[in-house]
Amino acid sequence: MKKVFFLVNKLKEFNFLEFINKYLSDVSVCLGESLPEHTEDYDLIILWNYRKIIPDISYKKNIILFHSSDLPEGKGWAPIYNSISRGKEFYTISGIFASDRVDAGNVIVKARFRIKDNYTAEYIRKWDNEITIMLIKEILYLIENKELKGIEQSGDETFYPRRFPKDNEIKIDEQFISIINHLRACEENHPAFFMYNDTKYIVHIRPEILPAFPSDLEILFFDS
Repeated sequence: MKKVFFLVNKLKEFNFLEFINKYLSDVSVCLGESLPEHTEDYDLIILWNYRKIIPDISYKKNIILFHSSDLPEGKGWAPIYNSISRGKEFYTISGIFASDRVDAGNVIVKARFRIKDNYTAEYIRKWDNEITIMLIKEILYLIENKELKGIEQSGDETFYPRRFPKDNEIKIDEQFISIINHLRACEENHPAFFMYNDTKYIVHIRPEILPAFPSDLEILFFDS
């Protein structure tokens, strides 16, 4: 039986059990807040939204991570917010080898779908989790017959800055059309808001017709 380890920042972040059961029911899945002492005991180790840099990790070919941008574009923070707020045509998830530098490892796989007008961050985040688990399943299948490989990142490198709650404020004198993507990109746990007469008002939107899982999902594996 294949063995997979998810390295998480906090155990409470393990909120994707339904997708584990759906796609990895035949896999031994473990998780923890620190890297296993014997990493070679696992077929794959996934750095799940892990926020720390692990030194001397680049040579380990069973440690990977997924970043939600078309790398090397959009390294760093808040890729879901930025994909929507910046009006990106496609939402991309890049599966890469872990590296000593932020989001810099060789690219193993990319998955993408078109961002439709009724997509909000909360739906995209759920799909992001599901697609990532789907990709892990595909990677486990690939390594049954060959070594996992990737290609070097190419193109212009850009970084998204870290966001803070204050960055979700809406200025009430802005034209509404100019803030629609901002509203779509904010989530209920980190909502948009505006101030009026010293009162803070929370704003959360959802489409009337709930969007379905993207039917145009494309997956491309790379092999150097």
